[in-house]
Amino acid sequence: MIDVREAIEEVRQRTGDQAYWHALEMVLGTLTARTLRSTLRLKIRGEDLSERERVAKGLAEIFSAQAATVDNLARREAALRGPRPREAALQELETHSHWVDFSDPANEARRAMGFVKRGIERGAKVVALLPSPDIEAYRRELVESECGEDLDSGRVSLESVDDRLEMLKTAGVLAVLLLSIQGLIQVARGQGYPEVWLVGKIASSLFASAPQYPALTLRIEAALDSLTRTLPLSLYCPMPDHFPGEPGLMAMFLSGHGWASILDTALGPTPS
Repeated sequence: MIDVREAIEEVRQRTGDQAYWHALEMVLGTLTARTLRSTLRLKIRGEDLSERERVAKGLAEIFSAQAATVDNLARREAALRGPRPREAALQELETHSHWVDFSDPANEARRAMGFVKRGIERGAKVVALLPSPDIEAYRRELVESECGEDLDSGRVSLESVDDRLEMLKTAGVLAVLLLSIQGLIQVARGQGYPEVWLVGKIASSLFASAPQYPALTLRIEAALDSLTRTLPLSLYCPMPDHFPGEPGLMAMFLSGHGWASILDTALGPTPS
Protein backbone atom coordinates (compact mmCIF):
# COMPACT_ATOMS: atom_id res chain seq x y z
CA MET A 1 0.00 0.00 0.00
CA ILE A 2 1.32 3.39 -0.94
CA ASP A 3 1.05 6.21 1.49
CA VAL A 4 0.33 9.16 -0.75
CA ARG A 5 1.36 11.60 1.91
CA GLU A 6 4.85 10.06 2.08
CA ALA A 7 5.13 10.10 -1.68
CA ILE A 8 4.06 13.73 -1.83
CA GLU A 9 6.60 14.62 0.85
CA GLU A 10 9.33 12.75 -1.00
CA VAL A 11 8.49 14.54 -4.25
CA ARG A 12 8.42 17.87 -2.44
CA GLN A 13 11.83 17.19 -0.88
CA ARG A 14 13.32 15.99 -4.17
CA THR A 15 11.97 19.08 -5.92
CA GLY A 16 13.50 21.30 -3.26
CA ASP A 17 16.85 19.54 -3.56
CA GLN A 18 16.82 19.82 -7.34
CA ALA A 19 16.04 23.50 -7.07
CA TYR A 20 18.93 23.88 -4.68
CA TRP A 21 21.33 22.10 -7.05
CA HIS A 22 20.09 24.15 -9.96
CA ALA A 23 20.81 27.31 -7.99
CA LEU A 24 24.27 25.98 -7.18
CA GLU A 25 24.89 25.24 -10.86
CA MET A 26 23.98 28.80 -11.75
CA VAL A 27 26.48 30.08 -9.20
CA LEU A 28 29.37 27.64 -9.76
CA GLY A 29 28.73 26.35 -13.26
CA THR A 30 27.25 22.99 -14.22
CA LEU A 31 30.45 20.93 -14.30
CA THR A 32 31.77 22.26 -11.00
CA ALA A 33 28.44 21.86 -9.23
CA ARG A 34 27.89 18.28 -10.43
CA THR A 35 31.42 17.27 -9.48
CA LEU A 36 30.91 18.85 -6.09
CA ARG A 37 27.58 17.08 -5.68
CA SER A 38 29.14 13.65 -6.21
CA THR A 39 32.00 14.45 -3.87
CA LEU A 40 29.77 15.69 -1.09
CA ARG A 41 27.46 12.68 -1.28
CA LEU A 42 30.48 10.45 -0.63
CA LYS A 43 32.13 12.72 1.92
CA ILE A 44 29.18 13.89 4.02
CA ARG A 45 27.43 10.85 5.47
CA GLY A 46 24.21 10.73 7.43
CA GLU A 47 20.82 9.25 6.65
CA ASP A 48 19.01 12.05 8.43
CA LEU A 49 20.63 14.79 6.33
CA SER A 50 18.72 16.38 3.50
CA GLU A 51 20.55 17.28 0.31
CA ARG A 52 20.43 20.91 1.33
CA GLU A 53 21.95 20.12 4.73
CA ARG A 54 24.52 17.78 3.20
CA VAL A 55 25.68 20.40 0.71
CA ALA A 56 25.69 23.21 3.24
CA LYS A 57 27.77 21.16 5.67
CA GLY A 58 30.10 19.97 2.92
CA LEU A 59 30.66 23.44 1.55
CA ALA A 60 31.42 24.74 5.03
CA GLU A 61 34.02 22.00 5.59
CA ILE A 62 35.61 22.26 2.14
CA PHE A 63 35.85 26.01 2.05
CA SER A 64 37.00 26.14 5.65
CA ALA A 65 39.89 23.87 4.68
CA GLN A 66 40.54 25.94 1.56
CA ALA A 67 40.50 29.12 3.60
CA ALA A 68 43.13 27.66 5.94
CA THR A 69 45.24 26.53 2.96
CA VAL A 70 45.01 29.94 1.31
CA ASP A 71 45.92 31.63 4.60
CA ASN A 72 49.02 29.46 4.99
CA LEU A 73 50.03 30.06 1.38
CA ALA A 74 49.47 33.78 1.80
CA ARG A 75 51.67 33.85 4.87
CA ARG A 76 54.50 32.10 3.04
CA GLU A 77 54.07 34.35 0.00
CA ALA A 78 54.11 37.45 2.19
CA ALA A 79 57.28 36.25 3.86
CA LEU A 80 58.92 35.85 0.44
CA ARG A 81 57.56 38.89 -1.39
CA GLY A 82 56.03 41.19 1.16
CA PRO A 83 57.69 44.19 2.78
CA ARG A 84 60.76 43.24 4.78
CA PRO A 85 63.05 45.18 7.06
CA ARG A 86 65.21 47.44 4.95
CA GLU A 87 68.58 45.99 5.96
CA ALA A 88 67.37 42.42 5.42
CA ALA A 89 66.08 43.33 1.96
CA LEU A 90 69.39 44.98 1.04
CA GLN A 91 71.30 41.89 2.11
CA GLU A 92 69.31 39.79 -0.37
CA LEU A 93 69.86 42.04 -3.40
CA GLU A 94 71.24 40.36 -6.49
CA THR A 95 72.68 41.76 -9.69
CA HIS A 96 70.18 43.59 -11.94
CA SER A 97 68.60 45.19 -8.84
CA HIS A 98 67.39 48.80 -9.01
CA TRP A 99 66.84 50.33 -5.57
CA VAL A 100 65.51 53.81 -4.85
CA ASP A 101 66.13 55.06 -1.32
CA PHE A 102 64.64 58.16 0.31
CA SER A 103 66.28 59.93 3.23
CA ASP A 104 67.26 63.29 4.63
CA PRO A 105 70.70 64.53 3.50
CA ALA A 106 72.30 63.96 6.92
CA ASN A 107 71.68 60.20 6.77
CA GLU A 108 72.03 59.57 3.05
CA ALA A 109 75.62 58.28 3.01
CA ARG A 110 75.06 56.02 6.00
CA ARG A 111 71.96 54.48 4.43
CA ALA A 112 73.92 53.71 1.25
CA MET A 113 76.45 51.56 3.09
CA GLY A 114 74.16 48.51 3.14
CA PHE A 115 74.15 48.51 -0.67
CA VAL A 116 77.91 49.11 -0.80
CA LYS A 117 78.66 46.23 1.57
CA ARG A 118 76.36 43.89 -0.32
CA GLY A 119 78.24 44.68 -3.53
CA ILE A 120 81.58 44.05 -1.82
CA GLU A 121 80.31 40.72 -0.47
CA ARG A 122 79.38 39.68 -4.00
CA GLY A 123 82.86 40.51 -5.27
CA ALA A 124 81.64 43.46 -7.33
CA LYS A 125 83.28 46.73 -8.19
CA VAL A 126 81.39 49.48 -6.34
CA VAL A 127 81.30 52.93 -7.92
CA ALA A 128 79.57 56.03 -6.54
CA LEU A 129 78.78 58.80 -9.02
CA LEU A 130 78.21 61.82 -6.79
CA PRO A 131 78.09 65.61 -6.91
CA SER A 132 81.48 66.77 -5.71
CA PRO A 133 80.15 68.29 -2.42
CA ASP A 134 78.94 64.81 -1.38
CA ILE A 135 82.15 62.89 -1.99
CA GLU A 136 83.78 63.66 1.35
CA ALA A 137 80.70 62.60 3.33
CA TYR A 138 80.67 59.24 1.53
CA ARG A 139 84.43 58.87 2.07
CA ARG A 140 84.03 59.39 5.84
CA GLU A 141 81.14 56.97 5.99
CA LEU A 142 83.11 54.29 4.13
CA VAL A 143 85.91 54.56 6.66
CA GLU A 144 83.51 54.47 9.62
CA SER A 145 81.74 51.46 8.08
CA GLU A 146 85.05 49.55 7.89
CA CYS A 147 85.22 49.82 4.09
CA GLY A 148 88.30 52.03 4.07
CA GLU A 149 90.55 49.24 2.79
CA ASP A 150 88.18 48.64 -0.13
CA LEU A 151 88.37 52.33 -0.94
CA ASP A 152 92.19 52.28 -0.79
CA SER A 153 92.42 49.15 -2.95
CA GLY A 154 90.12 50.58 -5.63
CA ARG A 155 87.32 48.04 -5.13
CA VAL A 156 85.20 51.04 -4.12
CA SER A 157 85.62 54.31 -5.98
CA LEU A 158 84.03 57.73 -5.60
CA GLU A 159 83.71 59.82 -8.76
CA SER A 160 82.35 63.30 -9.41
CA VAL A 161 79.30 63.48 -11.62
CA ASP A 162 79.43 67.28 -12.01
CA ASP A 163 80.55 67.31 -15.65
CA ARG A 164 77.97 64.73 -16.66
CA LEU A 165 75.21 66.69 -14.96
CA GLU A 166 76.15 69.91 -16.71
CA MET A 167 76.21 68.13 -20.04
CA LEU A 168 72.77 66.67 -19.37
CA LYS A 169 71.34 70.05 -18.33
CA THR A 170 72.71 71.90 -21.33
CA ALA A 171 72.47 69.31 -24.11
CA GLY A 172 70.02 66.75 -22.76
CA VAL A 173 72.01 63.97 -24.43
CA LEU A 174 71.75 60.64 -22.63
CA ALA A 175 74.14 58.72 -24.83
CA VAL A 176 77.29 60.10 -23.20
CA LEU A 177 76.09 59.16 -19.72
CA LEU A 178 75.04 55.67 -20.75
CA LEU A 179 78.28 55.07 -22.62
CA SER A 180 80.28 56.20 -19.58
CA ILE A 181 78.46 53.68 -17.37
CA GLN A 182 79.05 50.93 -19.94
CA GLY A 183 82.69 52.00 -19.90
CA LEU A 184 82.81 51.61 -16.11
CA ILE A 185 81.53 48.06 -16.49
CA GLN A 186 84.09 47.20 -19.17
CA VAL A 187 86.95 48.56 -17.06
CA ALA A 188 85.71 46.70 -13.98
CA ARG A 189 85.46 43.42 -15.86
CA GLY A 190 88.95 43.97 -17.22
CA GLN A 191 90.09 44.27 -13.59
CA GLY A 192 88.46 40.94 -12.74
CA TYR A 193 85.20 42.16 -11.21
CA PRO A 194 82.17 40.19 -12.47
CA GLU A 195 79.69 43.02 -11.94
CA VAL A 196 79.36 46.69 -10.99
CA TRP A 197 77.25 48.05 -8.14
CA LEU A 198 76.58 51.71 -8.83
CA VAL A 199 75.45 54.41 -6.42
CA GLY A 200 74.12 57.14 -8.69
CA LYS A 201 72.97 60.60 -7.62
CA ILE A 202 72.07 61.72 -11.11
CA ALA A 203 68.27 61.66 -10.84
CA SER A 204 68.21 63.19 -7.37
CA SER A 205 70.53 66.00 -8.44
CA LEU A 206 68.29 66.86 -11.40
CA PHE A 207 65.14 66.67 -9.27
CA ALA A 208 66.65 68.91 -6.61
CA SER A 209 68.15 71.45 -8.99
CA ALA A 210 66.60 74.79 -9.84
CA PRO A 211 65.15 74.71 -12.40
CA GLN A 212 64.14 71.05 -12.29
CA TYR A 213 64.43 68.72 -15.26
CA PRO A 214 61.54 66.30 -14.68
CA ALA A 215 61.12 64.99 -18.22
CA LEU A 216 64.86 64.50 -18.62
CA THR A 217 65.11 62.78 -15.25
CA LEU A 218 62.38 60.30 -16.12
CA ARG A 219 64.11 59.52 -19.41
CA ILE A 220 67.41 58.99 -17.63
CA GLU A 221 65.91 56.66 -15.06
CA ALA A 222 64.13 54.63 -17.73
CA ALA A 223 67.41 54.27 -19.60
CA LEU A 224 69.32 53.31 -16.44
CA ASP A 225 66.62 50.79 -15.58
CA SER A 226 67.09 49.22 -18.99
CA LEU A 227 70.86 49.04 -18.49
CA THR A 228 70.37 47.44 -15.10
CA ARG A 229 68.20 44.69 -16.57
CA THR A 230 70.57 43.86 -19.41
CA LEU A 231 74.10 44.39 -18.03
CA PRO A 232 75.94 42.99 -14.96
CA LEU A 233 74.87 46.06 -12.99
CA SER A 234 72.98 46.91 -9.82
CA LEU A 235 71.87 50.47 -9.20
CA TYR A 236 71.18 52.39 -5.99
CA CYS A 237 69.57 55.82 -6.33
CA PRO A 238 69.66 58.00 -3.20
CA MET A 239 66.76 60.46 -3.27
CA PRO A 240 65.93 63.35 -0.93
CA ASP A 241 62.82 62.93 1.16
CA HIS A 242 61.86 66.54 0.35
CA PHE A 243 62.46 68.52 -2.81
CA PRO A 244 60.63 71.20 -4.79
CA GLY A 245 58.12 70.20 -7.42
CA GLU A 246 54.63 68.89 -8.03
CA PRO A 247 53.49 65.96 -5.85
CA GLY A 248 52.55 63.96 -8.93
CA LEU A 249 56.14 63.97 -10.14
CA MET A 250 57.28 61.37 -7.62
CA ALA A 251 54.26 59.23 -8.39
CA MET A 252 55.28 59.26 -12.05
CA PHE A 253 58.86 58.51 -11.07
CA LEU A 254 57.89 55.43 -9.03
CA SER A 255 54.96 54.06 -11.01
CA GLY A 256 56.89 54.21 -14.25
CA HIS A 257 59.55 51.84 -12.92
CA GLY A 258 57.69 49.54 -10.57
CA TRP A 259 59.38 50.68 -7.37
CA ALA A 260 56.28 51.52 -5.35
CA SER A 261 56.36 48.08 -3.74
CA ILE A 262 59.67 48.81 -2.02
CA LEU A 263 58.73 52.29 -0.94
CA ASP A 264 57.80 51.20 2.57
CA THR A 265 61.16 49.53 3.10
CA ALA A 266 63.06 52.36 1.44
CA LEU A 267 61.38 54.78 3.84
CA GLY A 268 62.20 52.63 6.85
CA PRO A 269 64.12 53.83 9.90
CA THR A 270 67.70 54.96 9.51
CA PRO A 271 70.14 52.17 10.39
CA SER A 272 71.89 52.68 13.70
